[in-house]
Amino acid sequence: MVGESWPESYRDEVQAGRPTEPSLRSDYVWLALGGLALSLAWLGLRARRAGARRLEDVMIRDVVTVDASATLRDTAERMREANVGVLPVLEFGQLRGVVTDRDLVVRAMARGLNPDVTRIRDCMSEAVVCARPDWDLEEARGVMAQHRIGRLPVVDERNRLLGIVTLGSLALRTAEEEETLGAAREVSRRSARA
Repeated sequence: MVGESWPESYRDEVQAGRPTEPSLRSDYVWLALGGLALSLAWLGLRARRAGARRLEDVMIRDVVTVDASATLRDTAERMREANVGVLPVLEFGQLRGVVTDRDLVVRAMARGLNPDVTRIRDCMSEAVVCARPDWDLEEARGVMAQHRIGRLPVVDERNRLLGIVTLGSLALRTAEEEETLGAAREVSRRSARA
């Protein structure tokens, strides 16, 4: 519509069959109402999620750890004393990995490493899947099932260990038995790792 000028009055717009100012306003009203509805829906989801239990509510806080410079023997003794099958490995206060009783057998003993001189940093699993304390339980169960892990360290933004969540702690401290059993089934399908 090049060359046409805008009408001078509201009556001219109506006679020309062009959108009038009131309908433009009503379009803005509908747009605003749509935006408001989306915002309320988003806030509702956030409120529901905020009401859900979070990992910080169920995680084990008193976690036995081992320093990356510890020997294999020291690590095995620490596991035996604490009656645990996994130890988070810390270095300078930050999580650097985890070591399991299986790691000690498969990565150390089976290779003939000397347990009195070999450091745990040489046998630990470094690619650790971690969680944040504000995660909801469903998110943690999903990550555990996806990665087929039975233990999930919980760390802060500086990678400092705050606690650990296990399938056992989820089963004992929550009411969602079916979801936890589903995650346990996925973890039990994990393949042998070397």
